[in-house]
Amino acid sequence: MHELVTIILASNLCSKMKSSATEVIQKICGKPLLSYVIDAASQAGSGALALVLDGEDHGIREIVPKNTIFVFQEQGYNIAHSLMQIADILENKEGTVLLINGNIPAITAETLRSSYDYHRQQGGKATILAAQSENLSENKTIPSGICFIDIHSFLTAITRQDHNSSENNIFPEIIQMLINSGTEFTSCKVGDPSELRTVQDRMQLNEAERTILKRIIHKHMQNGVTFHLPETCLIHENVQIGRDTVIHPGTILEGNTVIGENCEIGPYSRIEDGTVGNGVIFMNSVMTQSEVGNNTKVGPFAYIRPGSKIGQNIKIGDFVEIKNSVIDDGTKVPHLSYVGDSDVGKCVNIGCGVVAVNYDGRKKHRTVIGDHAFIGCNANLVSPVVIKDYAYIAAGSTITEEVPEYALAIARSRQTVIENWVKKKGLDNK
Repeated sequence: MHELVTIILASNLCSKMKSSATEVIQKICGKPLLSYVIDAASQAGSGALALVLDGEDHGIREIVPKNTIFVFQEQGYNIAHSLMQIADILENKEGTVLLINGNIPAITAETLRSSYDYHRQQGGKATILAAQSENLSENKTIPSGICFIDIHSFLTAITRQDHNSSENNIFPEIIQMLINSGTEFTSCKVGDPSELRTVQDRMQLNEAERTILKRIIHKHMQNGVTFHLPETCLIHENVQIGRDTVIHPGTILEGNTVIGENCEIGPYSRIEDGTVGNGVIFMNSVMTQSEVGNNTKVGPFAYIRPGSKIGQNIKIGDFVEIKNSVIDDGTKVPHLSYVGDSDVGKCVNIGCGVVAVNYDGRKKHRTVIGDHAFIGCNANLVSPVVIKDYAYIAAGSTITEEVPEYALAIARSRQTVIENWVKKKGLDNK
């Protein structure tokens, strides 16, 4: 059986990132560079995966498949010595090695698959991917850090090589080993040169992100999503967006966010790992790890914090903060309120300046507000407290005890008027 085995080189990539994190775990659209390479190889038909590292895993184990084979390059030895660690795995296989640098995130599965087919059709021992120079004044082909190699040719090259030498860049070292062993090479030209760009510094990271982000946004456009000024938006790869949704400038959609159909998101909004229903308007606001139901309006300038579940036909207005709360259908929180650790019923009106006082200095407590309740402006609900169905809270009240159904709770000082106080104090002559 013909197999495709991938060896990803993540050692000695000459990074200029100036970062404490290794190059291949730098992120593009929320996903590490290395993960793009692994996914492309897997989707192209690769089975076994080996990863060459420089002695430390740099947290890479957390982002790669569990069955990944780790090869650690020992100091003072060249890559052939390290690759002998997987020789036993390859010896009994018939097929091809895909040798690829781990810092080529823009490579696609389609390109790898077609290049692999070309390699097999040519019947050569090794095929290196190349692209036309992006400099129009240069008429030359640029080789990449990607090569398909017959397994037997690969094993012959690494077993014949002197293991005591060491190079700074291991991909050219392996290619030179193949040349030294007499391996015949062919070249497969890739149509889009941007797929073969390596990422070694922050500028190249930015260019690769632009390439990948453009693909992501084009995919959503093809699925019926409108983007206004898409170059100002950041959309992670796993984000799902329903058709007829409009994404306005400055929108950031991260993680596993799901947006429904017929929504308007933005401008200048950020949603991280959130779920948004159909027909939602979400303006100039931020939401993390929370849900918003159908036909709800959020913003401008609202902040929905983790653990919140907001139902349908709800208004979350300007300068409202929601945290770890459940808000049922038809409720309105129009402006300048904090609703934290609360369970709010249906069709509740929460007036301007209402605060759920949920923290006693040691613990957080919950506030429960029943259906059709009315909370007047500048009310403080000191949790734990329960406001029953259809209860009314007078403006300016600080509520510390349960309020029964249909009751009006007033917890404020009576107004006192002192006649002619200003004149008596002599304040009228200013």
